[in-house]
Amino acid sequence: MNELRVIAITHKHFSLEEIGRFHIQPELRVEALSTLKAKFDLKEVMFLSTCNRVELIFSLPHYVCAGQTAQILSILFPNVDSDFIKNISVKAERFNGIESVEHLLRVASSLDSLVIGEREIITQLRKSFEECQANDLTGDILRMVISQCVKTAKEIFTHTDLSKRPVSVVSLAWQKFREFGLPTESRILLVGAGQIIRNFVKFLSENGYTNIVIANRSLARAEELTNSFGGKSMLLENLDQYNEGFDALVSCTASEFAVVTEEIYTRINTNNGNRKLVIDLALPADIDAAIVAKQNVEYVDMHTIQKIASANIEFREQALTDCEPIVEAGIRDFERSFNERKIEMAMRSIPSVIKDIKNTAMGTVFAKDLENLDENSKELLEKIILYMEKKYISVPMKMAREVLLDSVSKN
Repeated sequence: MNELRVIAITHKHFSLEEIGRFHIQPELRVEALSTLKAKFDLKEVMFLSTCNRVELIFSLPHYVCAGQTAQILSILFPNVDSDFIKNISVKAERFNGIESVEHLLRVASSLDSLVIGEREIITQLRKSFEECQANDLTGDILRMVISQCVKTAKEIFTHTDLSKRPVSVVSLAWQKFREFGLPTESRILLVGAGQIIRNFVKFLSENGYTNIVIANRSLARAEELTNSFGGKSMLLENLDQYNEGFDALVSCTASEFAVVTEEIYTRINTNNGNRKLVIDLALPADIDAAIVAKQNVEYVDMHTIQKIASANIEFREQALTDCEPIVEAGIRDFERSFNERKIEMAMRSIPSVIKDIKNTAMGTVFAKDLENLDENSKELLEKIILYMEKKYISVPMKMAREVLLDSVSKN
């Protein structure tokens, strides 16, 4: 455990653009980590990459300074400018031994995230480990660390309010959609086909909404979504010709100007007597302000979302104090499990030693005496020796484990 190291490049000290320069394409990760492992003779190594952090977790006998951090990053990222790497290496966080375990417990539990309480990080950490494990990059230490991370994170998410209120844009938009109370047969018009719309469509599909139309600049991207979740696709440039009506309009594009103008809205709003739900998740806004002012709409924009998110983040932050005892208990659990594993590894040769003693006794030392015994006596002796062999293996090992663990806990 004392050899466990973490190099962390996170949102706490770097911009998202700087962090982005240290992501590794999925198809290149295994080769890059294998090269690093061989170059520095690392016992174990894994790589965690999210939108707001890059972390290298590995096992090495000695501490890692800023200079060696730069060497490690240079091996992993040969195309990144060396001066940039040196500057990053000075500010990068480094953790050693048990503080590495504590750091990873906090990462997995989303206590260290840009948006605290987001559950996705636990899945990202587990998948990163599984990829490295499948390619023989990890061993016992990281297996035990990640196992404890998952256990502790689940306890925090279950027994505290850390993730009780949503803070992501899509989750909050979906919450407002549900509050409007539209039946599942309602007509849903979506403008855009980026990640936010993709995630929103997933919510719609999971909750039984299938009467969906997606308008996008690229018809292929819109069709990709409708092929996966159902519905119809159309080109955004033809939106003014849409005549099937809608009960809810959700828009998120990267346009610099409003894509749903008052004129377009008037044309596509074939049943203007009913109040419509309009959710605008774009910055700048996709929906013309005149629509909000003049039409019968329930309007939700990013300012609404951000206000709710801020209140929910504040609520989550109040739960942080409830998480600390769980993290501390997780550290203790890991230390005990790690010490038990060390004892198991140290004592794993005992069974074979006992077997060798038995075989020598019966095959050499007492071989002539055994020849004088009848078959029933030999069979009885075999049973007695087999019983003694099992007890001489299990009982002393159990006693030794308890004594050693008791000694470790006192220290």
